[in-house]
Amino acid sequence: MVAINDSSPITNESNQSDTSIGKSPEQSSVLVVGAGGIGCELLKSLALCRFRSIGVIDLDTIEVSNLNRQFLFRREHVGQAKATVACDSIRRLCPSIQIEPFHGDVITDPRFDISFYKQYDLVINALDNVQARQHVNRMCLLCSKPLIDSGSTGYNGQATLIFKGRTQCYDCIEKPKQQRTYAVCTIRNTPSQPIHCIVWAKFLYNQFFGDNDDPNNEDVTPDADDPENDANPQQQQQQQQQENGHHRISTRDWIQGEMDEFQPIRVFNKLFYDDINYLTTMKNLWEKRRQPIALQYEQACQIQEKIIANGQTNHEQSVMPKLNDQRIQSIREYVQMFIDSLHELKQRSDKQRQIASTSKEATFLVWDKNDDADLRFVTASANLRAYIFGINLTSKFDVKSMAGNIIPAVATTNAIVAGITVLQARKILSSLPRSSTDHTLTSIKHLTNVFISTDRKTGAIIQSIPLEEPNSSCIQCSDLEQPVRVRINMSLFTLYSLYERLIRKHLKMNKPDVIIADGSGRILISADDDEEDENMMVKTLDQFKLMNGTILLCEEEYDDKTNEALIQHMKIKLMLEHTDTITDKDEYIIVDDQVIGEIKQVKQSIKRKYMEEVDDVSIEYFPVKRIMDK
Repeated sequence: MVAINDSSPITNESNQSDTSIGKSPEQSSVLVVGAGGIGCELLKSLALCRFRSIGVIDLDTIEVSNLNRQFLFRREHVGQAKATVACDSIRRLCPSIQIEPFHGDVITDPRFDISFYKQYDLVINALDNVQARQHVNRMCLLCSKPLIDSGSTGYNGQATLIFKGRTQCYDCIEKPKQQRTYAVCTIRNTPSQPIHCIVWAKFLYNQFFGDNDDPNNEDVTPDADDPENDANPQQQQQQQQQENGHHRISTRDWIQGEMDEFQPIRVFNKLFYDDINYLTTMKNLWEKRRQPIALQYEQACQIQEKIIANGQTNHEQSVMPKLNDQRIQSIREYVQMFIDSLHELKQRSDKQRQIASTSKEATFLVWDKNDDADLRFVTASANLRAYIFGINLTSKFDVKSMAGNIIPAVATTNAIVAGITVLQARKILSSLPRSSTDHTLTSIKHLTNVFISTDRKTGAIIQSIPLEEPNSSCIQCSDLEQPVRVRINMSLFTLYSLYERLIRKHLKMNKPDVIIADGSGRILISADDDEEDENMMVKTLDQFKLMNGTILLCEEEYDDKTNEALIQHMKIKLMLEHTDTITDKDEYIIVDDQVIGEIKQVKQSIKRKYMEEVDDVSIEYFPVKRIMDK
């Protein structure tokens, strides 16, 4: 790794006067949340672009499967904290950089409160789960910090910008079901879960019948470049000898040559015997794992055994009746399912090619979980591979639900996303005032969201999309909820004190729902409960896993019958701040007195509007006997 020479010339922006608009990377501080696939690339790019003050948060430790795409880590780092090792690697690249690691959970660690985020000019998400991204989104909105949310799914990715009150936040758009990503070397070499075998089976389908020009069409050939396969010379010689056979040709190329003289049994032996035998020569892969057992066609046709769960065989399977698709079948049955579905799909593929020769239709098949032949092929292929690796078998019913939600993790996409994210960061900083206390963007007209897409229908691979205004119905960034910061001692303050003393008595709400705004939708207190659970109400807030920075949404609606609540659809946000300086279990401090005043004004305004409506109704229907409220 070559260190940067900091004595080299710097761009003109570093010579700008202190009164000018825009911060240079050298003058800025950036918080990076996540040191995984995108995070490693991002930290490297930030350092090379002369960002000199960086904080890094990550909870995870390094695993061997990370090494093929997280390039700041080496084999000797396995088991160490990602944040710490990533920062050490960046310091070797750029000795003058000020980069600080934080090993901890960004959601639950009390260190990462509002004051922590306020230290930085800009926050960048490099996270792979929705809940953590939602939390960082909320924290940046609360302290008015610009946020770049970066992410990738296979060959697609994005770097989107979030500015409080000026753009959509992370929660403004409903999120689709989150897709899982898997390291390709795990899929090709060392599967350990049923889903790994299902991913492999879908890749195999595309090798046979899919679009060979599709970049998502991953090869299923055993990968000799697996980071764990650090073979000695003798092992390398053994692997090279095996590569002289036909079975060491790339599976993609082998299949193309096999399709003219199609022999399903030869295909079976190639995938489940030859390739598996080659994998067993990679001795380092099996030092701490069960070695796979190669399976020939003739042998497989005789196996009646099933692996149901926890190593149970078919003799131990529950006698509860199941639908055909919910049954775990024998290996012999999966062999027949594989051969039959392969025959059927080959015929369908040949027919599709004939149709395409005289029309504009595609020459390939597209996997569809609702197509029986497609599903049978993936089910059989996945379960045969699972049996070889000693993994529990999966029913056709479960394969159908799992197979539609999988994508590979791609190192190249992560690098592209990281580069775009750094460009986005420089654009944002150029719009920030030089003042250390003012973080208001001067203009966002020149800023856009950037997306990477391999979908041929969308045009260019890298596209700039205009920023959109906040969603008025978004819980997190709309103006409908009034944010109230409350300082309490979480280990002393009880749920009863929160609800009765703070929410009902102090904030004058009648009987609202109290919801934990962490993306889970978990209700802390329900307004529909007629009686309060005494045992629940005496518990302290930390017993509910509430912590410093937790956001609670208190919401009540106007009761037409009782007229008890004067606020129609009133919402108040509470942000809980923990402090050990408070020793009274019932004590709390409202940090934002101004907000409380605004809440009172809103209540009075809605109350006047409600009374005017009542007066109008009384005048219309009871003009003589109307009684004025004095």
